[in-house]
Amino acid sequence: MGTTIGTILISYDVDRLNPEVKAGLIKLGYSDRWNYVNDNKIYLLPNTTLWHSSKSSDQGLVDMQSVCRSLGAKLEKAVSVKATDFVGI
Repeated sequence: MGTTIGTILISYDVDRLNPEVKAGLIKLGYSDRWNYVNDNKIYLLPNTTLWHSSKSSDQGLVDMQSVCRSLGAKLEKAVSVKATDFVGI
């Protein structure tokens, strides 16, 4: 069980309404972008991937399920993991 609070990364597939699902998760404090310290460039995560700086991986899954349920979207696949380092392009 993922109960440690920290930075998490979530990724999901839904059957429909992805823009609304993503917006709902962003309202809960998730983000689809980041930047490195001392770097003004903004990096975007893949379309159905978000991160949060202070949640548990368990809470990430609960949040995805809750947002999907409220919108009537089917959460087909999902993963929520603790993430301590980000690198990307």
